[in-house]
Amino acid sequence: MKTTYKNKGLLLIGATCLILISACTKEFKDFNTDPSKVTQTQAQGDLQYIGSFFPDMEQNIVSDVDYVYQYQQSLNADAFSGYEMSPDPGFGNCNYNYTMVPGWNQTTFDLGYQHIMNNWLQIKTKARPQDQHFVALALILKVEAMHRISDVYGPLPYSKFGSASFFVPYDSQQAIYTRFFSELDTAVNTLTTFVKTYPGSAPFLPFDLVYKGNYTQWIKFANTLRLRLAMRIAYADPAMAKLQAEKAVADPNGLLSAVGDDAYLNMVNGVTYQNSLWNITNAYGDISMGASMESIMDGYNDPREGAYFLPSTAGAGTYKGIRIGSTINGSQYANFSLLNVQATTPMQIMLASESYFLRAEGALRGWNMGSGTAQSFYEAGITLSFQEKGVAMPAGYLTNNTSVAAPYVDPTNALENSPGLNNITIAWDPTATFEQSLQRIITQKWIAIYPDGEEAWAEVRRTGYPKILNVLPANNTSGGIIKPGAFVERLPFAADEDQNNPKGVATGVTALGGPDNAATKLWWDTNPNGE
Repeated sequence: MKTTYKNKGLLLIGATCLILISACTKEFKDFNTDPSKVTQTQAQGDLQYIGSFFPDMEQNIVSDVDYVYQYQQSLNADAFSGYEMSPDPGFGNCNYNYTMVPGWNQTTFDLGYQHIMNNWLQIKTKARPQDQHFVALALILKVEAMHRISDVYGPLPYSKFGSASFFVPYDSQQAIYTRFFSELDTAVNTLTTFVKTYPGSAPFLPFDLVYKGNYTQWIKFANTLRLRLAMRIAYADPAMAKLQAEKAVADPNGLLSAVGDDAYLNMVNGVTYQNSLWNITNAYGDISMGASMESIMDGYNDPREGAYFLPSTAGAGTYKGIRIGSTINGSQYANFSLLNVQATTPMQIMLASESYFLRAEGALRGWNMGSGTAQSFYEAGITLSFQEKGVAMPAGYLTNNTSVAAPYVDPTNALENSPGLNNITIAWDPTATFEQSLQRIITQKWIAIYPDGEEAWAEVRRTGYPKILNVLPANNTSGGIIKPGAFVERLPFAADEDQNNPKGVATGVTALGGPDNAATKLWWDTNPNGE
């Protein structure tokens, strides 16, 4: 994929994005044409001069284009998180086996700059004084999208984006997160003032694919996002984490807290699409259930498993997952569990249940998370997750103090077998250690936020939980970069940046503090128990 930075006055433009073709991928499409960009006709409409940039931003937080999503997330985070794995024998010696494929690992970066940062800059530049509520919304979308990208790579070009210079320096991840919090401050304050001044007004409605122009919902989203980011840095900067987490909870506008608060990319305002995962699992046959999902959900006898995956045709009523990095010969895994997703299923951005697990961890750390305890927030998160998935929670699920992850058995290759690793029960135990309680919270959070592999992968790295299966040493093709038993910590910087912004990449490597490879931990990943 090609990304070129060009200086045009104060505008930094990511000009050309072309997906590099791999023999393993199913789509051979050019990524240059962006049908969501503003046209002259659109710009002449009411508020189109600024509003028409938003759908493109919303549609590329998690791409609703199947082959783009595949590069963005399916070929990396969705598998690294333990959620999924490919049954396709064409995926050999690649990301799944810890050999990082440069052409696969460019797209996440390119989407961030072509679709997020460029649109944000256009909105910021075109905004009139009375349009600051639009700028606030653009900031929220920017932080939501770019934190995901930073959590993939680490340092990024951020504060200097849009400057007129011959190279664009990378900010450290610590500096980027500090800026995230400041940008959320601006956004929440601006939208709060707008809602008080113009109650009932919905100027964003014609452009919003998520909350139908409801600014109060966007404020809740921003507060929950702040809480997520605060928790991400809990080990790297505990004082800042506590400050930001308590600020998120204390905001009178509240957090995402009910099914109606869930953030999805809805098919409204003339936008339609087919769910990316539906095409990848059904049309491509490129993704199936992961072994860690099978082990944990089978062990808990969790009925959400049926909402996430289809029973394997290898055995009636059973679910079968594939271990990451498995040696795949022919069609041996073709009858394992596919994803239970429909073409019309909206793409998930953030679920309200996540806020309760965040508050549970905050309370466990002794932070002021409002009215409740670590246990009450934990149990509320589980309860809401079942509601979000439309699944009845079995009687006794919350009090189950015996079930743990089940052993993983690969009926096609016994070398992939493993005992159940995630040895934590469901029921809250007031006598448990901090780590045991954290493991409970993160394990249920990991189940609840599926299929958001990027967020799940970040939490596995940050906390070490849930304990998931990794690539067997015999299948590890990283050339010694990722040690036996270890996990992928990040994706290397986008390959085209080495050609187009080499001085910038050099600043990124310095800020990273280690080699630009998949084994170097990110700034926030300082927990000795983390992966």
